[in-house]
Amino acid sequence: MTDHNTPPALIDLSHRAVVYLYAALLLTFTAYGFTQIPNGNLTAIIVLWLIKVLPLLIFLPGLLRRKLRTYAWLSFVVLLYFIQGVQTAFTEDARLYGIIVSGLLSLLFCALVIYIRAFRGYYKTPL
Repeated sequence: MTDHNTPPALIDLSHRAVVYLYAALLLTFTAYGFTQIPNGNLTAIIVLWLIKVLPLLIFLPGLLRRKLRTYAWLSFVVLLYFIQGVQTAFTEDARLYGIIVSGLLSLLFCALVIYIRAFRGYYKTPL
C-alpha cells in the first residue's frame, strides 16, 4: 500500500529542480539588468526588468504550494519566454545572455513536465 503523505523521490526532486531553475532564471534576468545600468536609463531598465519578472512572479505562490495547475500554466508561459530567449541568442550584443536564458528555460520546461507527469501518475489526478 502506498503512503500518500510522502511523495516519491521523483516528484520531490523535480519540484526542487523547478524551484532552483525558476530562481536561477529570475537571478539571470536581474543580473543582466544590472549589467545594463551603466549604459542606459535606469528607469527604463527597471521597467523592462519588471515586464520580464512580474509575469513569472505570479506563479511563485502556486509553485511553493505545489499546485499542479500552476506547474501546467508555467510550462506554457516558459515556452513564450523561450521564444524571446532564442531570438536574443541570435543578437551579437546579448548572445551569451540569450544562450543562458534559453538553456535555463529548456531545463525548467523539462523539470515542469517531469513533475506534472510524476505527480499525475502517482496521485492519479487530472489537472
